[in-house]
Amino acid sequence: MKQIKHYLLAALVAATATTGFTSCSDNDDEESTVNPAVRVVQETKAHDTAILLCTFGSTYNESLAVYDDVIADFKAKFPNTDIYMSFTSRTCIGRAEASTGVSRYKLGDWLQAIGDAGYTRVAIQSLHVIPGEEYLSLMNTDIKKNFMIEDYPHINVLKGANLLSTDEDTEAVADVLYNHYQSKLADPKNLVLLMGHGNPDTNYNANQKYADAQKALQSRATNGNIFVGTVDYGEMLFWPKEEEELASNRIPESQIGNYPNCVYSQIMKYCEDKGLQPNEVTVYLAPFMSIAGDHAHNDLWGLEAMAEGDDLSEVELNTNEYSWRERLEKIGFNVDRNFEAHPVGEAGADHGIKDGCGIKALGSYPEIRQIWVNHLYENWNDESAWENGEDYQPEA
Repeated sequence: MKQIKHYLLAALVAATATTGFTSCSDNDDEESTVNPAVRVVQETKAHDTAILLCTFGSTYNESLAVYDDVIADFKAKFPNTDIYMSFTSRTCIGRAEASTGVSRYKLGDWLQAIGDAGYTRVAIQSLHVIPGEEYLSLMNTDIKKNFMIEDYPHINVLKGANLLSTDEDTEAVADVLYNHYQSKLADPKNLVLLMGHGNPDTNYNANQKYADAQKALQSRATNGNIFVGTVDYGEMLFWPKEEEELASNRIPESQIGNYPNCVYSQIMKYCEDKGLQPNEVTVYLAPFMSIAGDHAHNDLWGLEAMAEGDDLSEVELNTNEYSWRERLEKIGFNVDRNFEAHPVGEAGADHGIKDGCGIKALGSYPEIRQIWVNHLYENWNDESAWENGEDYQPEA
């Protein structure tokens, strides 16, 4: 996918009409000629302003409950608006509707339905954490090029930034997380590991946001025992991945010291500096993502393996085929399975459980959700912040 950094008209016109999101695998169904969002918007429209919340989506019931909280927060702050939520994953759309009866629909359907409904103002709020590939595609291609310039140039649009948009945002998130884990972090024999998603394309600078977040967290935790890694960014994986297409694509343990930013290197160095053995250390796991979905359940916790009964003798450290929990336990760390975790007895539940899951993601914290809300609200009454596509139209 081409990197999109500027709002130049020439680049926007040349861009493709749609850009695929790469955070999860997803089978695209055959396009339908009927837009199902039209009926929902026609029945819902009560104001001249609409807010569209944009996220990848989830198939896990506990994650869908977090989205309900997000919507409630925006409704409380923006009472005189009609609020909709878009999932960009077709798989998530279908499964979420089957599970909850609520229709989210894909981004293009919502934008067309909202554009045709007679709204004079439309606010777009991203629920992304970092300004990476998905976020830039949303704002530059889907919203600016397709919606504002090509299809609905007369509608005024306000765009709300991602969670870690500024250094102040990063510090605010660090405050919330540190306050939450403060009692755990007071003991140097405890580690808190947070898993972000990460952007696999290193041309994007957005991955630096994870390093910034870790720095902010460690400045608060005097023991320095909290770390942020990713599931998709090579340098910050649990075990780093070679960029070249090697036969094994795995870095041998003898070379792991050349990759100081990977989770394994950081936690082992921490233990060495503190004079601790892994079996003396308790690890607390949590996603550094908007919701606790597939990555949190499988890449972080490995719930499917837990449900089937782990055989740690088969777990390899230098491959991402295994969850962080499995590999940590393989090394000898004590992973706390009870503190803010998915109930082991429900580990095999299809698409999670609505009640009883304790995994906390960023969207689980009301104070963090308010950062997204404030990104929209801070410019809500600034007329100059609302833009339309009329200035980009060719002269007659």
